[in-house]
Amino acid sequence: MSHAFIIENKKSNLLSIQLDNHSTVRNELHFEEESTMRAFNFPISLSRILTTVPSRTLLVFLFFYLLLGRYCKYAFYRDPTSAFFDPSRAYEHIYSLQRQRQADAFIQAANSTRARNESRLNEPGTTMCLGMATVERPAEQYVRYAFGSLIEGLTEDERNHIYAVILIGHTDPEHHPIYHEPWLGTLSDKILTYDASRKEQFNLLLKWEQEKDYRRKATFDYSYLLETCLQSGAPWIAMIEDDTIAVAGWYPRTITALDLADSQSTDWLYLRLFFTEQFLGWNSEFWPTYLLASLSVVMSIASALFALRNFRHKSHTSSSFSNWTIFTVSCIYTPAFILLYFMAGKISTRPMSPGVHEMPNYGCCAQGMVFSSATAARVVNKLKEKELGFVDMILEEWANEEKLTRFAIVPSLLQHIGGHSSKGDDFTATQQMSVAERIFNFGFELYEQKGKQIVHPSSYG
Repeated sequence: MSHAFIIENKKSNLLSIQLDNHSTVRNELHFEEESTMRAFNFPISLSRILTTVPSRTLLVFLFFYLLLGRYCKYAFYRDPTSAFFDPSRAYEHIYSLQRQRQADAFIQAANSTRARNESRLNEPGTTMCLGMATVERPAEQYVRYAFGSLIEGLTEDERNHIYAVILIGHTDPEHHPIYHEPWLGTLSDKILTYDASRKEQFNLLLKWEQEKDYRRKATFDYSYLLETCLQSGAPWIAMIEDDTIAVAGWYPRTITALDLADSQSTDWLYLRLFFTEQFLGWNSEFWPTYLLASLSVVMSIASALFALRNFRHKSHTSSSFSNWTIFTVSCIYTPAFILLYFMAGKISTRPMSPGVHEMPNYGCCAQGMVFSSATAARVVNKLKEKELGFVDMILEEWANEEKLTRFAIVPSLLQHIGGHSSKGDDFTATQQMSVAERIFNFGFELYEQKGKQIVHPSSYG
């Protein structure tokens, strides 16, 4: 054997040993890497992930969950109780703008029409006294739209059943811009002002005006207007604020609702024609009920999956319902969908059906209420007794004490359009809106005119 061959053979063996050592080190590193990834639950292979049943289930769940989230953002932006509420779009005036245009045209036409000269006080056919107190607003005088929308569209017979009173809420009525406008005498049955001959009372009103004591004066105005309406002999009294707009056909809907309220209770305080939905969400005091309902759903899903697995096992059918799968579906996927349900908002997921509903809490505010004449007399006494406070808060406190039923008509027949409160206002920078602007019924804007009918969708979405 030659010396060159021996040297070459040694080199070959040395190279083989080096390669074997390198392979061993690489395998050890790979083993350590794989062990580390397993220790930290890192996926070893994307293809392996996508082929497992839990992984595919997770991907399907995420896809549909994100899809539902997008749908909720599109469908429930108008619901103030929803996490998807979008103030920039939700407060858009749609139907109320249409009604404002109709009311304005009606008022303009009434300015060139002869005033109602005949006295209709205590007329036998009077069914409702319509009372509205108005004061000068710092910007626009909403009362034109408010009163115009209530009278516009009434049939002659309906108009003859209404005794309409407007209180000019100034000690000097000349201070109000509408006082000499022709439509005021044309459309109303009585223009009410303060009685200057009652010196003590008049001086007190003058004092409240000068001191801007809005709460005392507003309470007095409400009771003063109610007393005047009681003199009309009408069985029903509707008190409407001067910064609202009414849906066309509000009167027959109200009469029908009053009959329904009477059939449901013999001792009720008012029928609310306006409410705002923003306080009708998942209120925190009911969290035990929501928690119990959620746990019941989770337990029901888990029980159903266990029962299905047992059934398939007894029938010798293959089943992929492992304990981990059942846990994932019932304790992760199901709570996620429950969370989305609550995020969607109560008004969207559990809308109130059209009709008359009890609304003992959270309705807000006093934009439009109807009382029976018997109840109105009691309201006058209560307001005179309290004297100081906001009318709606006084009424709610009294109703809670006496356990009086309170009703609301759904959908709302009135919209609040006032951007500036006559009682003073503040401004929230977060929503770039005043408090008055946020007193809003979002469902009202969904009214539509189809032919001669005014229709409303069954949901707020």
